[in-house]
Amino acid sequence: MSERQNKEIGKQLQDARLDQGLTIDYIQKKTKIQKRYLMAIEAGQMNDLPGDYYVKSFVSQYAAVVGLDAHKLLAGGLQASKEAETRAKSFATGPLPSRTTQHKQVEKESEFSRRYGKYMAYVPTVVVVVIVVVVLGTIWGMSHANNSSQPHLNSSRVSVTNEASSTKKKKDSSSSESSSSSSKAESQKISQVGSSTTEYTLKNAPKSGSKLTFKAGTSNAWISVSSDGTQSWSSTLQTGTSHTEKIAKGVSKVTITMGNAPQTTITVNGKSFDFNPQKDTTQTKTITLTIDD
Repeated sequence: MSERQNKEIGKQLQDARLDQGLTIDYIQKKTKIQKRYLMAIEAGQMNDLPGDYYVKSFVSQYAAVVGLDAHKLLAGGLQASKEAETRAKSFATGPLPSRTTQHKQVEKESEFSRRYGKYMAYVPTVVVVVIVVVVLGTIWGMSHANNSSQPHLNSSRVSVTNEASSTKKKKDSSSSESSSSSSKAESQKISQVGSSTTEYTLKNAPKSGSKLTFKAGTSNAWISVSSDGTQSWSSTLQTGTSHTEKIAKGVSKVTITMGNAPQTTITVNGKSFDFNPQKDTTQTKTITLTIDD
């Protein structure tokens, strides 16, 4: 199945789960399937599963828990794939032109040659004349431009000076804005709630909303983000790739679930977030970040 069909199957499963108010942890408990595989299925990233057998098996088990018909779900994807393949083959081969069509084409070409063949001999001469005219016109234009540019030398200098002044003002303004943003980023503070390593508080966050950047290390990382209890993003980051999630203004609590925590790094508003100070090697980890404006 194609990537689009995989994503469609994953979306149907995820929508069915959310409609019933079920969590990934609940599906994992019922199916005994690792959470990272469940998250990969919802994201349509079937290549992260061990093989085709496990794709069909895991999708069937997941569908059974949320009340979907696994056979129709998988059969729909396979049927769409076969239809797409048939359309591609038909487009590639296409119908062969009939002998009558070929004969008509030959007659049209012959008629064109009889009518306009005598004029074709003049085409090279016309082309040469056009080229000569263009070259002479270009030379004349360049010469006229050089003569007319001399009296306006002073105004050109003024224009350049004004442009340089405008550029300098823009740079100064950008520098001021960068300095203000930098000051705001430095003033933010992330601290643990008591001795907990799963609950943190973010103070002095930007008024316009925060940005969380996730990056996978030397292996894939499975991540899910929820804002005030509503899932806003869920996907699998490939090795060495990153994703920035914008947290809307007014969100007070962000829940982050990681399926491969040791290989995941998090940056909050451009500042590194050490969510694992004790260097815990547990694969699955869920942390809560309370935003205090």
